[in-house]
Amino acid sequence: MIAGKIVRLVSAVLDDRQRVYDWCFHSETTKSHAGPPDYPNVVIPSYDEFYSEYAEYFFTGATPCDGQGYIIQHDGEAAGFISYTCFHLLPGKAEFDLWMNSETNCGRGFGSDAIMALAIHVRNTLGIGEVIMRPSAKNARAIAAYKKAGFEESDLLPGEYLRAEYIALYGDGDYGVGGTALLRLRMTPVTNSAPPTSSPVSSMIR
Repeated sequence: MIAGKIVRLVSAVLDDRQRVYDWCFHSETTKSHAGPPDYPNVVIPSYDEFYSEYAEYFFTGATPCDGQGYIIQHDGEAAGFISYTCFHLLPGKAEFDLWMNSETNCGRGFGSDAIMALAIHVRNTLGIGEVIMRPSAKNARAIAAYKKAGFEESDLLPGEYLRAEYIALYGDGDYGVGGTALLRLRMTPVTNSAPPTSSPVSSMIR
């Protein structure tokens, strides 16, 4: 379990897969990132299509160097899902994805707190020095939440964060060139001599 200030992150398990998919693509928050009317070109995948991309290890923790997923909890109740992914990125980098399970849980600081908690975790456990997030450029609410967590908009080129073999596959982002915003959080790497267990994200930003 990873503790934030107002939420906690609990490692997702295989039994969470269906509800995580439903929260993303069949809930009242789906309209914020996929499907018509605002995202007619972002096709809502089937369960099988989604999990052909979202590998099983996100729900087992089997390969934490590649990625892992977590249920966001507030007062013991599920509020959303957050994950980090590293396999497609250059060393020392991670990409976060996040979605809430209802409009009731949006705008309450849960997402920002989850991001800050996970950033501390991957920094301390994996030596991550930079986190990126790539929402739709139209998703003002998400971008504001990420900035609240310390991210800044960036004009990095795909080759500056993606491994060469993944540029063609992931370089355009989910919303295409011009439609995908890139935000990043830069953190001071942990030294081997004194790895901290917790610290404010603001103190980690370069």
